[in-house]
Amino acid sequence: MRLSTTTLARTNLVCATFARTALVCAAVLAAATACAEPGSSASSVTAGAAPVSGPAKAVGDATAVTKQLLATGLPVKLTVAYTDADDPERRLGQPHQYVSKTAFDDTRVSGSPLAKEDAVGHRRDAVSYGGTVEVFATSEDAEARVRDIGGEQQSSGAARPDYLYRSGVVVVRVSHLLTPEQARAYEAAIG
Repeated sequence: MRLSTTTLARTNLVCATFARTALVCAAVLAAATACAEPGSSASSVTAGAAPVSGPAKAVGDATAVTKQLLATGLPVKLTVAYTDADDPERRLGQPHQYVSKTAFDDTRVSGSPLAKEDAVGHRRDAVSYGGTVEVFATSEDAEARVRDIGGEQQSSGAARPDYLYRSGVVVVRVSHLLTPEQARAYEAAIG
């Protein structure tokens, strides 16, 4: 059987994409396994609150964490699983940045006119429509990201900053349009 040049090129592209995805998944799995060792810790941070410690657990990539949120009964819908080509912050895969990121809608706020008003550039994947999940290679990188986001929100003078929760290598950022009680359900879900 003779394959065309186009078919061979497509096959090579699929294989290269699969190999890259496998490497990222292996890195995330290794990081998650390391964070699940006894003695490791996790914390969560809400807008202006001090970290709360608790046990860490193994996680998958950001898509798996988003599906976990849905499985716990939260009204979420995956909006986008970012790649390095479409990450609006251009941080995906960069040193000390997230290795996986998703954006999701929370149906309690995604239909609100306020969500659209608050969305930077009216992007449908903006935090105001629901939130984001970011997975890091190390818990130290995740903790640094929480500090960075908190500092950005504080320096911008945001009247109602987004809620931030961290558990090991996972950072979940949730829309400020949710009530504190609604937002805490995300903390419990990744806890």
